[in-house]
Amino acid sequence: MNLGLIKEYILKILFMGWSVNHNQEENIMVLTYEGIISFREIVESSIANINQANTHNSTRMLVECTYLKIDANRTELFELPSNLYAKWGMNPDTKIALTKPKDMKGKEMAEFYVFATQNLGWNTMLFPNLKKAMEWLKKD
Repeated sequence: MNLGLIKEYILKILFMGWSVNHNQEENIMVLTYEGIISFREIVESSIANINQANTHNSTRMLVECTYLKIDANRTELFELPSNLYAKWGMNPDTKIALTKPKDMKGKEMAEFYVFATQNLGWNTMLFPNLKKAMEWLKKD
């Protein structure tokens, strides 16, 4: 067991439980959440993700939230697709795939988010794992 790697992992989660990366091969934005994430952090990460998507001309987003523990409510989450995405310049043709959180509250909030975004016209789906989410994103 490498204690240095464990310490690094714990510090990463404590100080920034999200990351945004661009999968160049597939032109897919990958937003990863780990640990307890507040609504403020969801806003920060969403803005970073949308900015990178616009930079890379990407309209496919994978939100990896298997290990997400969310500290936000439904009203806050509803603000994202109902108001903030358009304000931040997110392409309305964007496909959003989420992986199902293991945490029960996280799972319930992800299901609500998908329901809300779909009802507002966004192309969003929730998947049990990363493989199925990527398969859906790659389909045209």
